[in-house]
Amino acid sequence: MISKNDIGSKSLEIANYWTSNGFLREANDNSGVLVAFDWKEDGDRYYLTEINTNIDLGELESENFKFDELIDFLKKNNFTFILGLRNMAHKDNPSEEWMDKLKVGLTSDNIDYDEYITDRYPSPIPEFDVPDNIFILRYAFDPNNEVDEFAANKQSFIKFMEEKEWKKDCWFEVFEQKIRIIVLCSNVDNVVLSDSFER
Repeated sequence: MISKNDIGSKSLEIANYWTSNGFLREANDNSGVLVAFDWKEDGDRYYLTEINTNIDLGELESENFKFDELIDFLKKNNFTFILGLRNMAHKDNPSEEWMDKLKVGLTSDNIDYDEYITDRYPSPIPEFDVPDNIFILRYAFDPNNEVDEFAANKQSFIKFMEEKEWKKDCWFEVFEQKIRIIVLCSNVDNVVLSDSFER
């Protein structure tokens, strides 16, 4: 049985499976995407309902995001620069509030930041020739990435989960109220970057 205290570690366990088994097909080395794992509360038990990659990084996320954990991840892996990838169709995401908090933390640790605007869906993420000190943080959808496909096509996510041990921990219905955990899924490492919060 999964309790509220377990949903962060269970989300990370699924993310680790993806990266260990070739599901996270990033176009670039040293890159990753923020993945929202959405859970449904049922009494004292929690069920995973869906995931999302093109997540709204607005007010709620600004309040609950662990910016310090992201910076620790960057420092631990010797990244001194983030290249953020926004999609042309969603230029207002991440929000100014979220970006302001990120940049304050980056500046205090001498980590630089810049952005690149990607083409509209279904254009793939371009390959960048960048040095090893740059981490590419993708806010944009990548049609070539299987994790993004799970987020965009719920049937493919259901099919994947039903073949795994996590099937018993899923509830595949649409719920308006959900409990969200954000995980950085990357080909460097996976990190839980939020406490659970209602979305």
